[in-house]
Amino acid sequence: MVNQTTRMNEETWLVGVDGGGSKTEIVLCDLGSGRSASAVGGASNPNTVGHNQAMDTITALVETGLAEVGAARDAVVAMSLCLSGVDRQAQVSAVLSSMRERFPAARIEVTNDAMAALSAGTAGESGIVVIAGTGSIAVGEDWHGHTARAGGYGSLIGDEGGGYDIGRQGLMAAIQAAEGRGPATSLWQNAAEVFRLREPGELIPAVYGSPHPVGTVASFARHVLAAAHGGDAVAQRIVADSGRQLAQMVASVWSQLKGEVGPTVVLAGGLLQQTDVLRNEIAAHLERDLPDVALVPLSERPAVGAVWRARRLVSAVKGEPSC
Repeated sequence: MVNQTTRMNEETWLVGVDGGGSKTEIVLCDLGSGRSASAVGGASNPNTVGHNQAMDTITALVETGLAEVGAARDAVVAMSLCLSGVDRQAQVSAVLSSMRERFPAARIEVTNDAMAALSAGTAGESGIVVIAGTGSIAVGEDWHGHTARAGGYGSLIGDEGGGYDIGRQGLMAAIQAAEGRGPATSLWQNAAEVFRLREPGELIPAVYGSPHPVGTVASFARHVLAAAHGGDAVAQRIVADSGRQLAQMVASVWSQLKGEVGPTVVLAGGLLQQTDVLRNEIAAHLERDLPDVALVPLSERPAVGAVWRARRLVSAVKGEPSC
């Protein structure tokens, strides 16, 4: 029987998993040869698709990658599963148990998908990530591996500065302007064009009757950002407040980690990657509150960040993932 040390010297396959509510991406990387493979499939959020389906989706994608590089399951020495919806210890334990049965030779980490974006932006080092997509969250990891978070409580009780929050405020301002009970704004014209409205009441079926109301409202956020960029005062106030809220999340994480964290603040999520309007607001607030941090828009795939995290699980292996 080949012992673990010998096998690791010959095949050091790392697996990074970025599992979301709409899709899952896995990346395999061999430290020895530099070979890599990736695969993309369906959702793997256990809360939305169920635990068993999530585990089956991830396993099938890893097997697809292994088949591409001609490796077996026991060639995987480390795996980082960064999954949306996985925050509580009971969820972590359940995923760990399932994946250890399927990949018994691997060291496995299970964490939230925000950690993949963080590690992708810091190349596996300490730092903070703030994510603004449909929702919002900030997560950080200090030099000792301790983590902290702020936000991420969903559309009903949180997600300040995310797409749903900005879209909702934008639509409310549009309605108020159309009904003469709020300041004039181009947002009503934008909403009328986007949703093909003749009067505000038609927004009710357009939103509440849509298959995914939260996503429908969030889709209007980009029009609010565009209006702010174009000088609309109402939209600018919405974006300014959103930037403040997101900056406060970063400051909260920094405080929770007592400043023992790297200076990089990774900006991730569609709202922060598509336009600089919201980024500029965050930067303005952080320049005053945390002047030593450096804001870095995410340019790498989060699944590659998960590979960096897998690398850290195998301290005996030298070298850095190049995929």
